[in-house]
Amino acid sequence: MPHRNIADLKAGDTLKQFFLLRRVERRLTKDNKPYVDVELADRSGAIKGKIWDDVLQKCPGPLAPCDFIAITGVVKTFQGVPQITVEFIDTVERLKAMGRPLEEFDPDLLMAPSPFNREEMWGNLLDLVNSHMSPPLRDLVLALLHRYKTQFLEWPGAKYYHHAYLGGLLEHTWSMTRHALRSLEVYPDLNGDLVLAGTILHDLGKIRELTGPLCPERSVSGELLGHIVLGWEMIREEARGLEFPDEQLLLSLEHIIIAHHGALEFGSPILPRTPEALLVYYLDEIDAKLHMVRRHLDTDPGEGDFTSFHRALGRSLYRPPDLLENPPATSPSDDS
Repeated sequence: MPHRNIADLKAGDTLKQFFLLRRVERRLTKDNKPYVDVELADRSGAIKGKIWDDVLQKCPGPLAPCDFIAITGVVKTFQGVPQITVEFIDTVERLKAMGRPLEEFDPDLLMAPSPFNREEMWGNLLDLVNSHMSPPLRDLVLALLHRYKTQFLEWPGAKYYHHAYLGGLLEHTWSMTRHALRSLEVYPDLNGDLVLAGTILHDLGKIRELTGPLCPERSVSGELLGHIVLGWEMIREEARGLEFPDEQLLLSLEHIIIAHHGALEFGSPILPRTPEALLVYYLDEIDAKLHMVRRHLDTDPGEGDFTSFHRALGRSLYRPPDLLENPPATSPSDDS
């Protein structure tokens, strides 16, 4: 059976195909019977599933996040939201070991990528740094970009809400940096090197906070310190190795990193107290929130005038009748 994208599934659909297992939670019903809540993913999105006791007895697992799995099941709805009632589940690894034919297994169908070409975004970002920044911040930014190139190209921008897919960190950084260039045309009195360095490096700590691109979880240091502190540490380490010549300039960059969440309740230990830090904070908010809006409008399964409630945005969204289903994406080469 050909793979059917999660975004296209409807109640009543029967499935026999592969998914990426994003989340596994063992629970008990009111009658004290075990069941498992799972989150299944492919390149088009994610969907929740239930594995009831009778299936668990036939398919005991073990199952773990990041497993590629094969399932059969039926799409149903619960409180208006589609979910899969799983009738069979096993891992691709175990099925291969048993010699089962898996001709239709294609991991590329199961990993959501950035809609933009990652190599083009990477080259565009390097060109931007080289053409719009000056030493010593340019040297620091380039050193960090090259040191963590693989992670920038693969890591998600967040665990759940925005740019939470392969290459999302690079896309978020690239998008914000393009916004920053336009803002600097409006506010030429700001320190452009600081704004661009802060924009490019503000989420650097996600590389240590999140465990990887496939189904990101928070690392131990991510849970205990968070990406703000981890990013500050990574920048400070690199600057020390380069013998960064301007301590005050480095301090101003570190302030942007530490303050980029904008408020104490959102994880920043200090409020933005320079115009450059304030700008980076707002650019981060704009890019993350608009990405959430676009994603929710594109993937919400409802058909009415308003979407379902989005927890992070704190609202439902209006869908104008003439809203385009697939607006054209901006190419990385469109940047100046």
